[in-house]
Amino acid sequence: MGTVEGRHQGFYKSIEEAAAHIVDVLSGILGVNTIFVATNDGVTNVILEAFNRKDELVVKGAALPFMESYCSLVLKDNASVVTIQDTCEHSATRSMDVTTGLGNRFFVGVPIMRRSGEAFGTICIMDDPGYVIHEKDMKTLEAMAVFLGYVVDLESALRAQEQKLSDSEQLQEKLQAEKERAESEALTKTQMLKLMSHEIRNPLNGILGLTDLMRTPDMSEEQAEYVNMIETSGNILLTLLNNMMNFNTNEAGKTVIHDDPFDLVSTIENTVYLYAGTATSKNIELGLNLNLNVSQVFIGDEIKLGQLLGHVMQYAMDTTREGAVLVTADLDEEENGDTDVLLLRVRYTGQMISDNRLRASTAKTAETISTEKLIGSNLGLAVSQNLAILMHGRIQVNTLDGMMTEFQISLPLRRYWDLPQVTSVQQRLKGKKVLLAKDPDILQGVSSLMRRWEMDVHMTSDSAAAYQWLKEGFKPDVAVVDMGLREGITVDFIMDLKRQAEAMPVIMLVPYGMHMDLHQTQAFDAVLTKPVRQTELLNALSIILP
Repeated sequence: MGTVEGRHQGFYKSIEEAAAHIVDVLSGILGVNTIFVATNDGVTNVILEAFNRKDELVVKGAALPFMESYCSLVLKDNASVVTIQDTCEHSATRSMDVTTGLGNRFFVGVPIMRRSGEAFGTICIMDDPGYVIHEKDMKTLEAMAVFLGYVVDLESALRAQEQKLSDSEQLQEKLQAEKERAESEALTKTQMLKLMSHEIRNPLNGILGLTDLMRTPDMSEEQAEYVNMIETSGNILLTLLNNMMNFNTNEAGKTVIHDDPFDLVSTIENTVYLYAGTATSKNIELGLNLNLNVSQVFIGDEIKLGQLLGHVMQYAMDTTREGAVLVTADLDEEENGDTDVLLLRVRYTGQMISDNRLRASTAKTAETISTEKLIGSNLGLAVSQNLAILMHGRIQVNTLDGMMTEFQISLPLRRYWDLPQVTSVQQRLKGKKVLLAKDPDILQGVSSLMRRWEMDVHMTSDSAAAYQWLKEGFKPDVAVVDMGLREGITVDFIMDLKRQAEAMPVIMLVPYGMHMDLHQTQAFDAVLTKPVRQTELLNALSIILP
């Protein structure tokens, strides 16, 4: 128990501290030579605290076999107070070895009982034979024994405080003191994490900064690879630190969800684009298909939504070795009210971590996987789960045909208003004819967008089919061509289209990070990076088309 100016404040830190305090108080009240508190487990009797005024009869920390101690007389049978005027004369003590060592002594022992009826130990006093103990002194000893029994129960209660604090309101009131201690410990843990994060982050940032300085034009490939490994490892550690702090903040209940107007489509697109470079470096196809209207504004927490999706995206990118990662979004509009449910799906090629332990390897149909088991294996997913709960949503994980995995994120969002200028542009595009030439892959976002804007889309992955449509009289208002349609000769294909339809504008879709020659870009009316953002496509079409 802490002290302030010699006065005890708050709770005891341990039973030993409580015993020391009780012995200290009794030594000021009683004139007896020896006072001690002992505990036992039925086998050994241990002295927790001892006071000797003149003759040193008992020492703190001393231990005896339980049946060879005077305390065994107190705790046997019904555990009652024992008073012995002369231990050498009393039938129960005169033959004990401890009596031989101590000689003639006056002895009083009071049992320390727990609320359950279990004996914890004893409070005892000893002096020379003939010592007279008054009734009020006996009551003081008994009161101190009861008090110490309560302290023992309190220490046991503190070990299970988290579970007890979640019980009834009545129990919470009784355990208010334990709750305060738990909050103090949680604050200490938070402060420790902040300190650790700060102390680790500083040298880590220094390492990452030095990797840029280490790169020189004359570095060998091996040296460059080593520097890249240092940088990659450092970034992984930095992400882990950030996730630790986010998870700790969420667990502590300090995360605040804000309700502000925001552009939902841009939030999702910007988050997905953060991983476009990673997808390119891993040769993974990154798809974005949002069945959302870019003109709509919603109420919610834009930053938290981005964090939630970002952690799931990071997991998908880390797990995918080859193939694709596709992000789709839909709105489930409620019949009543102004609240919709956002359905975000992140589908990727690959199985879950520890997937064999979560489902049968022979599964051929979609199957829901235990989200709790998965999230327990990844700190970033744990942060996403916490954020989803805080935003009154949920996350589910499904396995698809044994080769694909899909995260399903459901979040309620309140509709705010539509942007009238954007809506008018979409109306102007209605009925415009589009020739969409692209490879048959998961990237259906462009065709879905233009069809949602009620444009007349003719899509093909066969350049011969495109030529045939033009020959048969199809006159598109605009052509949208994917750079991957016919690798190496896409520009020639566009030139042929231009010759057959001289005034037809062309929009080129290129992979993220691709750089084109200036003379090539002159053949196009617009160049958009995949996955295509709604706003960029809308702006390009509104400028190109009359």
